[in-house]
Amino acid sequence: MIYRYLTFTIALIISLSALSAQNGVSAKLVPVETGSENIIAPQFPGGEAGLYKFLESNIRYPYLLLKIEMEGDLDIKFTIDKDGTVREVGITRGFDPVADDEVIRVVKAMPGWTPATDSGQPVKMEQKLTVSFKADEDLKKRAKEQREKEANDNFYVGSLVTNETDLSVRKSDGIVAAIISQGDTLLNKAPQFPGGREALEAYLQSNLKYPKRAIQMGIEGRVIYNILISEQGEISRIALFKGIFRDCNEEAFYLIKKMPKWIPGLKEGKPAPMEVMLPIPFVLPK
Repeated sequence: MIYRYLTFTIALIISLSALSAQNGVSAKLVPVETGSENIIAPQFPGGEAGLYKFLESNIRYPYLLLKIEMEGDLDIKFTIDKDGTVREVGITRGFDPVADDEVIRVVKAMPGWTPATDSGQPVKMEQKLTVSFKADEDLKKRAKEQREKEANDNFYVGSLVTNETDLSVRKSDGIVAAIISQGDTLLNKAPQFPGGREALEAYLQSNLKYPKRAIQMGIEGRVIYNILISEQGEISRIALFKGIFRDCNEEAFYLIKKMPKWIPGLKEGKPAPMEVMLPIPFVLPK
């Protein structure tokens, strides 16, 4: 009996490890104090192992983060209501806005739980999760291959695992989805920097001046701006989405301000104003 249990446990660990390696995402429930011996915690369909499989199968790694090899953890909390519904989802410790939104998307889409009970009666109960994003060489390789098929960097690298509990690939709400949802077809195209992605990267490399104070303080990371490209291709609005340091934020702003006109996006075949999420990387010289 013990041998069978150990065999099952080892197989389960191997299975979950392989899953997380495919997607670069792993999840772990954080114990919550109940304050009562009569309370039985809520349960995801399939138990804790089923929860991890669902999350790690459906949470996708943002390519923008893979591109700069950005890894990290985030904490999220949510409430399981008396009827088992997932409610009150919120980030308590963020990692990156794009990754945070992706985790929120999947947590909100979880199927109903078996609610917690107190002395046999259903009760609301808060749950907490830590979700980790860590990229291995296989994931980076898959991301690079997928990039060749995508119109821009605003996509996600999903899991190779498919099962009956997987979510269909949906676009998340928010600014990033504004450009993703356009879909590059003959009639609908996202705005493009003149010359394409390579030209944009060349422009940034040639014109970005790393602030001296940021270098002295060892500050690096991504400044992300949300920019609005008008139907004429002009940058009509520049809004800071995520900053890292005032000097870097200002340098990125002026870099965008000096950009040439973009090729405007198309909606139903006609030029239309569209938002673009534009990351400006600051990488310390080695």
